[in-house]
Amino acid sequence: MTITSTILGLLAAALFAAAAALQHRVTRAVAQARGDTAGHWLPVLGTVARLLSSPVWLAGLGCNVLGFVAHASALHTGSIAIVQALLAVQLMFALPMAYTRTGRPPAARDWLGTAAVCAGLVVLVLARGGVEQTVRREPLPAVLLAAIVLVAVLLTVARSRVGFPARTPLTGVAAGTGFSTTAVLTVVVADQLATRGPLTAALDWPVYALGLSGLVAAVLAQEAFGSGSLPAALTAMTVADPVLSWLWGALLFDEAPPAGLAALWTLTLAGAAIAAGVALLAYSPTLRVGAAARPGAADHAPSPVEG
Repeated sequence: MTITSTILGLLAAALFAAAAALQHRVTRAVAQARGDTAGHWLPVLGTVARLLSSPVWLAGLGCNVLGFVAHASALHTGSIAIVQALLAVQLMFALPMAYTRTGRPPAARDWLGTAAVCAGLVVLVLARGGVEQTVRREPLPAVLLAAIVLVAVLLTVARSRVGFPARTPLTGVAAGTGFSTTAVLTVVVADQLATRGPLTAALDWPVYALGLSGLVAAVLAQEAFGSGSLPAALTAMTVADPVLSWLWGALLFDEAPPAGLAALWTLTLAGAAIAAGVALLAYSPTLRVGAAARPGAADHAPSPVEG
């Protein structure tokens, strides 16, 4: 894990945070105007034309594209488990944005959440930052199949009935699953490009799986944004993505997977600290006041975080 990959990972997190803030307000407003479509799979697909006509949503799309470039570069030079964990700082970037809108300084819980995320990341880097990375493609089909089954189960439960309160977090976990497999495929394709050249990569199936995985993950993220609050959606995505990425990375890329009870406990504690910090930041009063400070309108620039 290099300084360059760390900086790129943090840059990707900032860009993804801006994209989520911009797109959530528009997607949520459009979904509310459309009304509930319980029982329908991915009703957000019916709002694509409206979303594409919104300058604010398109600005969020631009941030997503730039974030993907930074993210892919970080994954090529660093560990997938750590790069994906760095994305957990997305909500930390929302704090100064909220402060500039409201003048309200971060509360004690904001600092506590920030400290928890940073502590978890430090432990993760110390525990796994020096592990050599390799690419083992043999388990890749099984990993992708497991992710597909998980996403299907989550969406089935999420769409089971009208007003299901867990719909947003379940869809967010499904989106986080999609982002984790996109990260895995990004590493595989980048390795192919570097070692075997663009022609070989273009003729192999992972590059097409990467495009499909990224598209599915993006659609699921918009579905989560449209079904509920940004904290609920973003928390689910921000926790599911690094947890599953660590699992996939241990199977596919770590030259020396974690062994022994002490190593597993260390990683568990690091993950728990990051998850707790993300939860504290997601439901921060500072961010909620920042969201309330701006009136809702689908085509106006949104506040950093919608509560």
